[in-house]
Amino acid sequence: MIMKTKILIIGSLALVLGFSACQNKSSETDGESASMDMNGSNMMHGDSSMNTGMMAEMDKMMNSMHRMEMTGNTDIDFAMMMKSHHEGAVQMAQLELSSGKDESVKNMAQKIMEAQKSEINDLNTFLNSHKEIVKDYDPARKEEGFAKGMGMGMNMMMGLPEMGAGVSVDQQFVRMMIPHHQSAVAMAEEFIKHGKDAKLIAMARKIIADQKREIEEFEKLKDNQ
Repeated sequence: MIMKTKILIIGSLALVLGFSACQNKSSETDGESASMDMNGSNMMHGDSSMNTGMMAEMDKMMNSMHRMEMTGNTDIDFAMMMKSHHEGAVQMAQLELSSGKDESVKNMAQKIMEAQKSEINDLNTFLNSHKEIVKDYDPARKEEGFAKGMGMGMNMMMGLPEMGAGVSVDQQFVRMMIPHHQSAVAMAEEFIKHGKDAKLIAMARKIIADQKREIEEFEKLKDNQ
């Protein structure tokens, strides 16, 4: 009887220890998931062969946009987001100009850099002259209105094509700029539905026209690579 009692006690201890270990493992996994959710863009390409200078610039831009604290004013938030978006394009264009080989791609990069630097200046002028924030939407309500549209635009940049080793800087630039531009078009289209400032709306319309045209050019370049 004593022997049976000892066996039962030992068995119970083993079950308790096993359950505790599972709980600890589960907690660790939950912690990792939470960390990845909070810093998703940091983790996007950490183990990928795409983690090149071009990819680093794209990640840097996305991290900046994800960390940006929205004010609740449609015009100001669009200006801040598009400024960061443009800055990412400028950095990638500069990398293409310094390291690329294909003259057609480099010409595209030069045009993009000049146009988006000019628009960055315009966006800075707008932001510097609009310090007073009047809220016209709730950025926490991410399933509706302007916040939802901006989120959808950001998600477009998550679907980057896989690029293995040996892919040239020219190829990286072309393939990354397509989803980059598509996201800018989506955000600009959403802003037009909700924005108030006439000059910003005019800029959004220009962004849509320019970047749709450039997407077509990039698609042709991609087909020839």
